[in-house]
Amino acid sequence: MKKILGTLLLIWLAIPASAEISVTEVDFLETLGLEFNGAGPLLIEVDEGRNRLITANTISASVSVIDCASGTVVNIPIAGRAYQHLKSESLTINASTGRIYLIGRNCFYIVNPDDRSSRQILTEAQFESIAVDEKSGNVFIAGRESRKLGFYETSSEKLKMLDWRETEEKLVNLNATPPPPIRKVVADPSLGVVVAVDGLDPAIHIVDGKSGKTKRTRSLGLSAGGRWHLGGYDATTHHLYIVVETAERKVVEAAKIDVVGSEDVVVPLPGYTEGVGITFNPKRNEIYIPYDNHPSVHAVDFNQGGELYEIRVPAYGNDGSAIDIVNDVLYISSWAHGEIDVIDLQKRKLLERHPGLGIIPHMFALAFNPRTGLVYFLKGATAVNGTFGSAVSTFDPETGEVGKIHTGWAPIDLIEVPSRDSFFVFNSEDHFAEVKADGGFDLYRLPFDYPIQATGSPEGDVYLSYGPHQSYWPAVYIWDAKNGVLTIDAEDLGTYDRRIPRQAHEMVLDRNGALYFTQNTWGKEEQFIGVLEDQVRLFNINQRLRLVDEVQRETVQRILRYDEASHRLYLARIGELDDDPSVLQIIEPDTREVLRRVEVGTTATDLAFDHDSIYVANFDSGTVSVIDKTDGSVAELDAGQQPLKLHAFADKVYAIDHAGNEVIEVGGKSWALPHDGRPDNIFEWRDRLVITSHGPDDFAVTAFDPKSGKFEVLHTLDYPYGDTRFDTGNVSFYLRGQFGDALFSITRAKADASGRLWISDLLSGKVFIISESR
Repeated sequence: MKKILGTLLLIWLAIPASAEISVTEVDFLETLGLEFNGAGPLLIEVDEGRNRLITANTISASVSVIDCASGTVVNIPIAGRAYQHLKSESLTINASTGRIYLIGRNCFYIVNPDDRSSRQILTEAQFESIAVDEKSGNVFIAGRESRKLGFYETSSEKLKMLDWRETEEKLVNLNATPPPPIRKVVADPSLGVVVAVDGLDPAIHIVDGKSGKTKRTRSLGLSAGGRWHLGGYDATTHHLYIVVETAERKVVEAAKIDVVGSEDVVVPLPGYTEGVGITFNPKRNEIYIPYDNHPSVHAVDFNQGGELYEIRVPAYGNDGSAIDIVNDVLYISSWAHGEIDVIDLQKRKLLERHPGLGIIPHMFALAFNPRTGLVYFLKGATAVNGTFGSAVSTFDPETGEVGKIHTGWAPIDLIEVPSRDSFFVFNSEDHFAEVKADGGFDLYRLPFDYPIQATGSPEGDVYLSYGPHQSYWPAVYIWDAKNGVLTIDAEDLGTYDRRIPRQAHEMVLDRNGALYFTQNTWGKEEQFIGVLEDQVRLFNINQRLRLVDEVQRETVQRILRYDEASHRLYLARIGELDDDPSVLQIIEPDTREVLRRVEVGTTATDLAFDHDSIYVANFDSGTVSVIDKTDGSVAELDAGQQPLKLHAFADKVYAIDHAGNEVIEVGGKSWALPHDGRPDNIFEWRDRLVITSHGPDDFAVTAFDPKSGKFEVLHTLDYPYGDTRFDTGNVSFYLRGQFGDALFSITRAKADASGRLWISDLLSGKVFIISESR
């Protein structure tokens, strides 16, 4: 526990009716010495020359630069978030300058750690692979969506599209694991060229790094299509190493491609499925191929003409790899077993296992820094690829010690604890703060990582759902994915842990004291809701509520609400495909029966209800579905462009239009919001509606009186938020209408017993306590 009296900002605003508003701003980033947030580290790379670690973040619009000697973190704001569907080839570093290059959503960024500046360059297509010519600083980008090769000339600051290939196709979700780029660019600094590779119609294309002019093109004798993995590049011998995986997920070829000549070496492989974390060892001239679906690592020795060796590892579920080149050691991370396996490359055998590390993200992300002797990895996935935590984990191979470098503090939920006259504010990584009304707070370490949602228990304690991912699916048990519901005792802060086999997203408590929760799906299976029937008994899978439907797409069970008056559960989920209708299910918890199943519009994002009707916001249909509780009839009412959140207030229901920047009375009129941003949540406070809105550079809390149609801005904050849109699909499985995996909102709000409004902001790392006096 750490006692904090952070810097508090008190702001007084005059509003009508002789009322005064005071705002206490609580900044949790100050506890880490950070100016900006770094949540959701997704990609990781070592800048060995500067002894730095770089992460690209997918929740915060920032890049984290970590000094490996001191552990000091600097987060540099950029205009958008790292795009979840891209792999490590979307991030590179210029070894001569230390500048960072990152592909975002239809753009790329150039980040200068020295002056902490960044620049965004927009692109018409979605690119996937990036390389930089070290001498000129010119940038090259490639991807399946463009038949052109992107060439950004640093001297003119212009992006040119160079003629390259004949075909292009959309980047879509090819499989649960996002694919590596089938078109790649790699720089050869000694030759001053960039090598572009196309796997759709196998060929290499050599271009001059300074001018972008073509120097050479030739075809490759490799299997077309599927997934092409970059093993690495040897700038000394000028060879490119590629591993080919078919569309059926079989790894069939490893290739050593001669960039200067044409003496390629192609090695047939036995067809194991789902190669992951493939890497190249320049000292031994070998490629290493771990597998997601096999307890093996293949070593391809090109000193012996491509001789193939199989190294046994403990299990399937392997993911990232990193090499200690000097000591001939290969590190393999296992997301399924949460461990790092250490392999002796001379003996080609497993040396030791280090279990219990909780390595979950399926991003092939593992790094070794020879200057510190540490292995760095990322944790906190919510589906197969995304992250929502805010730390980089470290592993010391000599001692087995595991540590953390916190890159941010992202408030994911908050709850009032009346018996303590305080609020608990949970971050997305491993802490919670007990905050008093004056803004002072104490920090506490949680026994388990990755809080998701908090709610009250029947006895006045706190239920907290936590965990990185589901613990099992029909064929795989994820051993180190610790998910559960933690009870925090309001009196002494003691904890009572109950493990559940899946990550719980939304929780509701019924009048009988039973806790119901949605759980992440994986693999085609029967849809269900998890249940903890009281405060003592452990989870019993046979007591889950079976909901008849079959589901496969992950995180589709988006909204769960409890109607105490009718003792009903309302569950809304989105469709299996983007254009499929969403589904509302009305459930009687005592009989465990689905009373009604109703199809509504596309991309359900919120649900509200009153005495007579249930309302569902359909983000991509631009409508709100109104379902009659008695007969189940459905009316579709227009609700702007992107209705995101709903609130029932004074016998009416109001929606916020995320794209249209409006508040809408469902079935009635609409009002333009005064803040030029995108509204993302709506609450009720003191006989008014309160809307939170984010723009690229600021945040606003606005009160709205529907009777008068008047708005009052209660609070604003200048902060480099970057991309705060809910319509980008920057979520696993390209889901729209939510901000990130397990993140259905970026603000949460609660009114306390004294009438103050507490609002948490995930992105800025702050909580705002708003008081009104008359």
